[in-house]
Amino acid sequence: MPNIRSHQPEDDRLATVGAHSQLRRRMGEIRAEARAFERRSSVVLFVGEDPSDVRLLDEMLHSSGMEPFELVVVADRVAAHERVTHGDVDVVLVDLSVPGGVDSFSALSSAKSVAPFLVLARAGDERLALDAVRAGAQDSLVKGRFDGPLLAQSLRYAIERHRMTNALGDQLLLDELTGLHNRRGFVTLATQDLGVARRGKQSLLVAFGDLDGLKSINDTLGHAEGDEALRDVAGILRRTFRDSDLIARIGGDEYAVLVRSAEANGVEALRRRLNHQLKKFNGEANPRRYRIAISIGFANRPAESVTSIESLLSLADRALYLEKRRRDGQARAADAPVPRGPAPSAHEGRPIEILLVEDEPGDIELTQLALVQAKLQNRLSVVHDGAEALAFLRGESPYDAMPRPDVVLLDLKLPKQGGAQVLEEMRGDEELRDIPVVILTGTNAEHAELKALRPDAFLTKPVDFERLAQAVGTVANLGFTIVKLPA
Repeated sequence: MPNIRSHQPEDDRLATVGAHSQLRRRMGEIRAEARAFERRSSVVLFVGEDPSDVRLLDEMLHSSGMEPFELVVVADRVAAHERVTHGDVDVVLVDLSVPGGVDSFSALSSAKSVAPFLVLARAGDERLALDAVRAGAQDSLVKGRFDGPLLAQSLRYAIERHRMTNALGDQLLLDELTGLHNRRGFVTLATQDLGVARRGKQSLLVAFGDLDGLKSINDTLGHAEGDEALRDVAGILRRTFRDSDLIARIGGDEYAVLVRSAEANGVEALRRRLNHQLKKFNGEANPRRYRIAISIGFANRPAESVTSIESLLSLADRALYLEKRRRDGQARAADAPVPRGPAPSAHEGRPIEILLVEDEPGDIELTQLALVQAKLQNRLSVVHDGAEALAFLRGESPYDAMPRPDVVLLDLKLPKQGGAQVLEEMRGDEELRDIPVVILTGTNAEHAELKALRPDAFLTKPVDFERLAQAVGTVANLGFTIVKLPA
């Protein structure tokens, strides 16, 4: 039997004491670090022996047109260790042709440094470069296949990813209001569980639920009371599920639970335990002026058939929707029409569905991190070319279980089918023409060319937090309901 904890709502609030002020303080530190970073040169440590490589790298960095870089050169791993551990290096570029190759890189990466690492490989050494990336390198560059702007962009992306990831750390895996994991924390940790379950040929069970009537509580009793209701739900879920289960508030009034080591027939037992906890909370000792009601859906799938945690969440969300339809149907007259549409009214305030169409890993990761740092509650799906984007938008296999996006972030330079072609097909499709599209573009030259296709906004790359936040502000004005995590 699961270990069900028994504690009161006050204990649930105490579990989150200090989270709000701690996160607020850390976010202030992150912004200060970003401002300080913008004001100085970035120190690039190059580990290599070839003088021609050094001259070329120096020329490229000085002619890139981006922020200033200071190139520091060392020829061996001992000197590299000393300089890296000194703490004044922003990024390390390792030439894999130096003696030791990947071993040299592995030794460097074992140093507890704040600096991220990239590798420089010769043509034909792509497999060696891939090994280095698997060993912890942020990226790899092939000699003769990049110029100054691409080099500077790769370094900048590596620095920014590393800085944001380290600065936010584990704190960004938690929801400050309830003390549960947030969406990022849930997806991050559940993805690790997915890998373990695949290797063990196990099943995964995800519960997806929401608090019924939150809007009514906010409207009649105030948002402070609504926050109390959200914390109450967190406490009820803690007492329903085991300590080992992964519980998260993934946005607004929505919660998700990954039931670890779940039996396939355990759904009804979980429903009974949840109903028991709800009845107990809503009994005579209920300190609130409202009753808590939770709708919940379950998705249970063999791990080997699950493409991603997001897809499993979507299946559970669909089960929740069907559960609401079933319950609503029971409450109506026999001849009452069944509610139609992509989501029932109880989903007001749900996260915005964003589809990112992008093939550049650096842009994808920075977009994900920036959305987290902007505290924009969203569900981000990613596809890598125009053909995949149209299949996703039309609900074709393998995307038939994915929700329709509320907005598309569309890169212009895509393999197979360019972004302009995707936009043209969307505008010519009656089902897709009204989905807002934000164009990701490298220059302003494309703006006039795409005007006839009516893009809703433009975002100039490289993507960073400030620019993406502006684009998010633009999207927010397109008429969507965007839920912000508590400030």
